[in-house]
Amino acid sequence: MFNSTKNRHPYVGLSAKLLASTALGIVFAPLGTLAQEEETGRRLETVNVAAQKRDETLQDASISLQVIGQDTLEQQAVVEFEEYVNLLPSVTFNSLRPGNAQIYIRGVADGGDGNPSGSQPSVGLYLDEQPVTAIGRNLDVHIYDVARIEVLGGPQGTLYGANAQAGTIRIITNAPDASGFSAGYDLSAEAVSEGDLGYTAEGFANFPLAQNAALRVVGWHEQTAGYIDNIAASRTFSRSGVTVDNAPFVEDNFNVETTSGARAALGIDLNDSWTLTAKVLHQQLETEGVWDHDPEDIGDLQVARFNEDAGEETFTQYGATLKGDIGPVELTYAASLLDREVDYVSDYSEYAEYSSYIDYYTCYYSYSTYSFYACEDPRIQFNEDTTYKRQTHELRFATDADKRLRFIGGIFYQDSEVDYNLIYRIPTIKPGLQIREPDVYFITDQVRDEKETAIFGELAFDLTDQVTVTAGARSFDTEGSITGFVGTVFSTSPDVDVSTEESGELYKLKVDWKPSEDVLLYATVSEGFRPGGVNRDSTPNIPITYQSDLITNYEIGWKSELLNNQLRLNGSLFMMKWEDIQFTRFDPGNGTLLGLTQNAGEAESNGLEVDFTWLATDNLTLSGAATLLDAALTED
Repeated sequence: MFNSTKNRHPYVGLSAKLLASTALGIVFAPLGTLAQEEETGRRLETVNVAAQKRDETLQDASISLQVIGQDTLEQQAVVEFEEYVNLLPSVTFNSLRPGNAQIYIRGVADGGDGNPSGSQPSVGLYLDEQPVTAIGRNLDVHIYDVARIEVLGGPQGTLYGANAQAGTIRIITNAPDASGFSAGYDLSAEAVSEGDLGYTAEGFANFPLAQNAALRVVGWHEQTAGYIDNIAASRTFSRSGVTVDNAPFVEDNFNVETTSGARAALGIDLNDSWTLTAKVLHQQLETEGVWDHDPEDIGDLQVARFNEDAGEETFTQYGATLKGDIGPVELTYAASLLDREVDYVSDYSEYAEYSSYIDYYTCYYSYSTYSFYACEDPRIQFNEDTTYKRQTHELRFATDADKRLRFIGGIFYQDSEVDYNLIYRIPTIKPGLQIREPDVYFITDQVRDEKETAIFGELAFDLTDQVTVTAGARSFDTEGSITGFVGTVFSTSPDVDVSTEESGELYKLKVDWKPSEDVLLYATVSEGFRPGGVNRDSTPNIPITYQSDLITNYEIGWKSELLNNQLRLNGSLFMMKWEDIQFTRFDPGNGTLLGLTQNAGEAESNGLEVDFTWLATDNLTLSGAATLLDAALTED
């Protein structure tokens, strides 16, 4: 199957399996916005980051870190997830439509299909200070007025906890600025070859409210250009002989995405030491059609769908951050609340051709009346109605970063609840066979709750002016539960109510060596995990619960600025060992048709990451990045 994106690459295929792979990305920034003139000549601009939960420069951050700054985001016209991920060679994804991606870093993928009852993601996704990670459904935030996107490669378990197993992606929005008023807008249009027209309207305004307060508001509306046609077709189902056509659903350029949203941030300096920032973001994403197609099956940029394909996702993210000093210690408290709703319908008629059960229940026999029927239309419609609720709280302490001995750490709590209702409907299903509602062939109506409580910290000590040793640890407790109902017309199970708890520790050890002002070398051993969980059923092969899986990362890396700070060259070599892999699979031979998860096998992902930025002239900047991976199972 091929996945296509709207950015004029109709056959872009993205693989997210545990395989050897090579990726390369190059960005041209002809406007020279990274240059700044000094007495010594042109030099690359300093890039500020907060990946290690401290404000520092990219070159002082001794971790594998790629940053896409605001200038690059604007120059490359990045507005959504797929567009910024295409600039990141270490990141891959598997997606069939907007807002429905599974993200992978450094080749770490367990082959899962985004089953909401299965394993959690191995990559953490953050919006400012708030985690917004979700199984199979990345939060596709519209990218506008964004300061930067940071990608942390490798396990980040000590500072970021659950799901930062293979890496972490952070979207950092622009903060309010009390120094003066500013505003701007962007209008754009697009035309796709052999497709439709699309447009984007975006704007922001920054209002100083007082010398110590400011409000920043952002708004956007985007409609993408469709380019896939749902062509007229008919189908004869081989078992029943029933022929259907898709006349009501035929449409040219029917894969359209419409995104509308707004963001507001209020910043207040409470006094000389304390600052409060409150943010709210609301976005609505509507989709029509599908983005996956196979040119060899039907035709170039063509599909044949026999039911409606449409979706709507609405989310609101609230966040608040309080930061200030208590004596020599900086305190940060960050809290967030996410409300998200997803409603989706999809044509699932292809399944009726492969499953012998479908024809049986639409034409052969009715258990309720003991009667035979003529065969009828076996088409299936998939419906999803899912709500997400997540709250997080982090209280963090940090000592002076300029001291020889320094510490950062704190406590963290999150509670994530996913209420998912997945229904496969067959309108012609026979009387007496429906489950709970008319025309229901298969239903999953369950609630999944995940909690994490943790204490974490990292202690750094400068052995000399050039050598620093950092040790980190995280002690965590996780809880997971699933409650609800699963059933089909031929087999129903009692309501499930299963829970599990787990405790553990993660560790990190790092040595930095700075032989000169422009070169930094580091060696790291770090760990990352995904929490364990519970299954909706068990078999002789698969228990009702599964444990966390662990990645241990061994890495050496470098940061360097060469040619009088006109060339920045960073990179790392790594070997990641993955133990007790959580693997979700079907085990129908043992009496269940549900996807169940178990711990099985081990794997390694070894690789090289390199990125460069070269200020070739005052008005030309060249940037590039490459990732080489060799990933394979080491234990079946």
